[in-house]
Amino acid sequence: MTDKAPPELTLRAVVLAIVLAVILAAANAYLGQFAGMTIASAIPAAVESMAVLKMLGGGHILENNIVATGASAGTSIATGVIFTIPALILLDYWVDFRYTWVLAIAGLGGLLGVLFSVPLRRSLIVEQGLAFPEGKAAAEVLRTGDHPGEGLKLLAGAAGIGGLMKLAAGSGLRLIPDTAAASSWWGSSLAYFGTNLSPALFGVGSIVGLTIGIVMLAGGVIAWNIAIPLYSSFFLAADPLLSVELAGASAEDAAYGIWSAQVRYLGVGAMLIGGVWTLFSLRHSLVSGIRSGIQADRGNGGVAIARTERDLPMRYILAGLVVFVLPLMVLYQAIVHNWAVSIPMTVIMIVAGFLFVSVSAYMAGLVGSSNNPVSGLTIATILFAALVLAVLLGRDSPIGAVAAIMIGAVVCGAACIGGDNLQDLKCGYMLGATPWKQQLMLAIGGVSSALVMAPVLSLLAQAYGIGVPTETHPSPLLAPQANLMA
Repeated sequence: MTDKAPPELTLRAVVLAIVLAVILAAANAYLGQFAGMTIASAIPAAVESMAVLKMLGGGHILENNIVATGASAGTSIATGVIFTIPALILLDYWVDFRYTWVLAIAGLGGLLGVLFSVPLRRSLIVEQGLAFPEGKAAAEVLRTGDHPGEGLKLLAGAAGIGGLMKLAAGSGLRLIPDTAAASSWWGSSLAYFGTNLSPALFGVGSIVGLTIGIVMLAGGVIAWNIAIPLYSSFFLAADPLLSVELAGASAEDAAYGIWSAQVRYLGVGAMLIGGVWTLFSLRHSLVSGIRSGIQADRGNGGVAIARTERDLPMRYILAGLVVFVLPLMVLYQAIVHNWAVSIPMTVIMIVAGFLFVSVSAYMAGLVGSSNNPVSGLTIATILFAALVLAVLLGRDSPIGAVAAIMIGAVVCGAACIGGDNLQDLKCGYMLGATPWKQQLMLAIGGVSSALVMAPVLSLLAQAYGIGVPTETHPSPLLAPQANLMA
């Protein structure tokens, strides 16, 4: 971790990162609309980088880290887009995916996520020392590839065990189920217990540790063993739409229906309160991070800053916020044709963006990017935006829902890439990387991925259909998050 600069942001690393980012963005665009989840790609990108750079004559560990950083942006951009943009099709506002609009929303949202997350690095990684499980795992993978030996044997053994578990599970030989669950009706009360047997989740649990594991278990117990039985006993009968929808459903289907329609919002509310409290509790370190960035711009009083502590200069961050926000305000104006509405929309986007990038980064530090509930943060953004827009535009405005989705889309993209950025910076922190180079690479990877999102979405819509069964596509991609947003 000296100030001697090793090969890091090289041309071949940048090119390889862009190629991998585009491929991973396309793959996750399909996966997210098919299964409702995307997969954090820092680790597979690190493995692919080591393989490719080895064929090109070998690469320094920090060069591999840069590739993994840029490539992982593809998943983040894809997640932000597929959770929100297809809702505009489902709302019949668009008949196809408009290239310039998708590029603006995805690209500018991603860039804002990078800028918002820069001051969080010192707070969450250096001072708080959060786990950031994917970042930690990626660092171990890169170290193992750089110095093969016992670590490689351990990694191969763990991968073998995980592979055998997956092969034996429901998606393979079906010797063991993917989940262990039991449910039944007791009169009007609903009882449900279930757990996922995924080896990936076992691995994440091992990384995040006992304390965070207990917190996650407590959330599941509160939702499934307390809130759902209470709702089914005392409130379901008073909810005519949901009670009709669940009439005759099995206990398990009813439990999932209540969770999806009602109980998940308990988690969203808890995240909001926890996020606001987290920002409040980290206020001193956040201010310290911003102050140190400003001091670095001014020369830091003549004191040299270590290479491993150099973030993007604060003046570039502030200038970038202005440059990237103004086009979004123009975009909002093109939707509502009223500056008295488009300006508040922009303000909501900025405030919600910074708040939820912070919450996303904090949650990613606790439970990992794959388990980061970004859809819940986006729901909260859209609900708040809808409330404000109902006042500004009227409850019956035909454009209100579209405007709310447009705000949520930018915030969702920013939150996704913000959490991913901190994972990559955690990996770099463990390896002795240069933060500003990683932050720049993430921005490059994000914009590169945004360039291909509209064609990818259009191709998927033509091949499979999205959201709504039609005669041409009777079994479309479900796009569950976009349906929920719509």
